[in-house]
Amino acid sequence: MFGFNQTLFWYNDLKDDLMKRIFAIFFLLIFSLNLLAEMPKFNSKVEKELLKHFNLNSINTQEIIELSGGNDLFLKTSNGEKELGIVVLTSAKGRYDMFDYMIIYNQNMEIEFIKILVYRSEYGSEITAKRWLSQFYSRQEDNLKYGSDIQAISGATFSAGSLTNNINRINKILNEYKSD
Repeated sequence: MFGFNQTLFWYNDLKDDLMKRIFAIFFLLIFSLNLLAEMPKFNSKVEKELLKHFNLNSINTQEIIELSGGNDLFLKTSNGEKELGIVVLTSAKGRYDMFDYMIIYNQNMEIEFIKILVYRSEYGSEITAKRWLSQFYSRQEDNLKYGSDIQAISGATFSAGSLTNNINRINKILNEYKSD
């Protein structure tokens, strides 16, 4: 059978393993609670922007499940009786960090509005400027070229190029959805 030293060694291994598991569960719980705490802020920010854009007191959204996935959330918007368009919540990568933004499309699948919701990086924040973002408005093509169709920004090359490429990708998805 086991000697005293072997039993003590086995007990210490078990205790260490149990402590590691408790620490991992505790860490995951704290991390999960932190994510849940941030979600309502993000959703209320989106809702506030939608209400402001459409000049409404309330708005209905419904996920387009067949389009949503990964970092993209596609939502149909309506004011109850009338469909207003589609909102896409997505993110793109700047040079170092991801940034979150939303695109509002009208019923013709043309971009009406873009808002950078969260920009995490110290550099490249010039892409949050309304005037620069307005270059995308009324566009629906999926082959916009950064530097020619979309004005380049000194100091925000990575973020602006990434945003342009991501908008091309979203436009392509919506153009295919519209043609189905």
